[in-house]
Amino acid sequence: MKLTEFLAMDVVDRGGEHLGRVIELRCAGEPEHGDSRDARIVTELIYGKAGWLERLGFKAVEERRVAWASVIAIESGKIVVDDQIRRRIG
Repeated sequence: MKLTEFLAMDVVDRGGEHLGRVIELRCAGEPEHGDSRDARIVTELIYGKAGWLERLGFKAVEERRVAWASVIAIESGKIVVDDQIRRRIG
């Protein structure tokens, strides 16, 4: 899969509870600029729940992160995570 295919995917816990949608993926190493074909290792998944105020830009989305190692499965347009490790950013 391409990294862009993960954006806006549903993130759920083992029990199927909706935790939010993928906002960003983080990789190890320095940021790259321009066209790159090197493989990158994803280290973190950033997700959050956004209501109407967040979508319209009137309120910041409460972001959470989980280590990529906590991803249990990617199935049917959802990412299943072991949410015991998740934490709030900032």
